[in-house]
Order: sequence, then C-alpha cells, then structure tokens
Amino acid sequence: MENLIIAPLHLIITIYIWIIIASAIFSFLQLDPRQPLIEIVERMTQPAFSFIREKMPYVVISGIDLSPLVLLIGLEFLDNVLIGSVLFAILQMIHAIIFTFVLIIIIASVLSFIPVDPYNPIVLTINRLTQPMFRWVHNKFPFLIVGGIDLSPIAIIIALQLLDTFISQLFAGL
Repeated sequence: MENLIIAPLHLIITIYIWIIIASAIFSFLQLDPRQPLIEIVERMTQPAFSFIREKMPYVVISGIDLSPLVLLIGLEFLDNVLIGSVLFAILQMIHAIIFTFVLIIIIASVLSFIPVDPYNPIVLTINRLTQPMFRWVHNKFPFLIVGGIDLSPIAIIIALQLLDTFISQLFAGL
C-alpha cells in the first residue's frame, strides 16, 4: 500500500525536478518567453521560485538567483525521505553540498587561467565562495605554491573528498 503512494510522488518529484532544470536552462539561454513551451515551464516554476525568494531573500547573490538550486535541493531531500530514511536524505544532502563545492572550486581554478571580467556577477560569486578558503590554505600551508603554481585547490578537493568519505562511512556504521 505504501508503494502505491510513494511511487507516484517520486515520479511527480522527478518530473518537477526536470522542469526546474529546463527552466534554469531556458533562463540561461535567454529564450523568447512568449514561446508556448517556455510559458508553460515558467508558469509551473515561477510560483515556487517566488515563494523561495520571499521566504529566503538571500538566495539572490550578486544578481544571481539561486532559488532553482534551493528548490532542487529541497525536492531531492524530500524525495530521499520518501524513498529512504531521513538519515539517508541528510547524507545525500551533505554529499550534494560537498560535490557542488568541489565543482565551484574546479570552476574557480579554470577561471584563474583564462581572462575573464572580474566584475561579472558569476565570477564575483565564485570568488566570494572560494577565495577565503584559498587564503586560509595559503596561510596554513604555504608550501602548496610550487614554482608559481597554486596547488591549494587540489588540496581542498582532496580534503573535501576525504570528508565526504568519512561522513559516508560514519553514517554507514549507524
């Protein structure tokens, strides 16, 4: 009986997650909002995005709206609670946050090699998220700069992966 309720909810959540991803892609591509498909996706997602922006006004950072990301994380958490346990959902959320931060560190590292506008809102946000950690690692481990090459992003990624593995093993033991 439980699967008769959980399976359709899981399907609805999964479909809505894909609609949110489509909305983010359409927004990024700046497609014509008068197209029927774009209008439908906007009508399905904007109420949730507006609710998140209203309840959590800090989700807009440097002009970048993170409400789709917050909604995706919330839906993934809800989905994991439905199909698993709360402990599993928390573990998945921690893993997703660590994975996202690793991606941000990789993007920051790549951006350091190419000429970009330092005042671009995306570049500013990435720098605000990563530079404090890079500075801390530089102060504590100055030997990570070898021949002008900064190895601190690699050290941070390794540390985050070790943390992720440790937390996974800790929860697996429970």
